[in-house]
Amino acid sequence: MEIKSKYFQSNMETMNKRILAYLHQLEPPIDIKLPGKNTQWLYPLKNLETCRCMEEFFSKYYSDTNERILVLGINPGRFGSGITGVPLTDPIRLKTACNIDSNFPLKPELSSKFIYDYFFNQYSMNDFYKKFFIGAVCPLGLESNGRNMNYYDNKTLMNNLLEDFIPDNIEKQINLGCSKKVAICLGEGTNYSILHKLNEKYHFFEKILKVSHPRYIMQYKRQSIKDYVQQYIDTCQLAEKIVSK
Repeated sequence: MEIKSKYFQSNMETMNKRILAYLHQLEPPIDIKLPGKNTQWLYPLKNLETCRCMEEFFSKYYSDTNERILVLGINPGRFGSGITGVPLTDPIRLKTACNIDSNFPLKPELSSKFIYDYFFNQYSMNDFYKKFFIGAVCPLGLESNGRNMNYYDNKTLMNNLLEDFIPDNIEKQINLGCSKKVAICLGEGTNYSILHKLNEKYHFFEKILKVSHPRYIMQYKRQSIKDYVQQYIDTCQLAEKIVSK
């Protein structure tokens, strides 16, 4: 597969317009078979309320042509962007932190809680969105038997996604207006290993930094949460230095 680096749309457009155009054309790959009848794609753009919230969020924080640093998570989850369309943002934080009302049930999501209640308590949310864009290695979420599923949980599915869908969409996310000097990977284990190998093949970025995944922190490392907040701050500051050179 040959990846050509070019903007998804005119690079004179504001970034919110490029993001929304990208998200609205994003669809589950029909040529990739899912493992079992109880596994399905999360596709929140079928919901008009999701589209409205998403458009309000990106218009609020990305209505400019400034370059961002790409932060790549795993894939959207059921109670965060799998509902709201906003990366790592559950309906609670969409309302309380971003001041965007919705009719979604106010259910919490662990990754969103870490980002908004802990990280953004020490690092300005507005400054973050001015400098960074949160995407995902696999931009569509998955659920299996009513539970979140990672794109790498099933080896056959993962290998099929890695052939075209994932590398193509990483390139598209870069072309929204993100730097190729550096990216940040959410997850220091499997997600980073896969992204690192893809980067060796396709040369998306000159450097990839990594931080612990927020869900992992909230599930297993709450007693050290201050240390992980500092890890995020230090990594963001390092990424900013790299792009400024």
